[in-house]
Amino acid sequence: MVTSFRPRNCSLPDDTVLTTVRPISNLSELYFQYSEYRMEILEQRIRDQLRALRETQRAGRKLNVIRFKYFLRQQMEFLAHMSEELIDDQLVVKGEIDDSRLLKSSKEKAGPKNLEYNKV
Repeated sequence: MVTSFRPRNCSLPDDTVLTTVRPISNLSELYFQYSEYRMEILEQRIRDQLRALRETQRAGRKLNVIRFKYFLRQQMEFLAHMSEELIDDQLVVKGEIDDSRLLKSSKEKAGPKNLEYNKV
């Protein structure tokens, strides 16, 4: 069983990665547990959004399309992240932790290096 700390509030971001546990885990069990908990988060988010949508309708207010589309975009990113974490069994090297994806992501976020700063 995989245990991780995660927010109780389903609307908070969840960027759980499987990098460190994937190579040493039973992938069938790991992927089931990861997928189940992520789908439960998604299910609760959709239920909450549906409740708000219905409340807006009952109150006779217009749908805030920008806010609703933002919600949809967040869920698509959530699903895309989940899809990236589910790597085909044949591509996983057992016992070897590969963090190259994380290193690439952090470099992309950091942007180009300041060349002036690196000069002596």
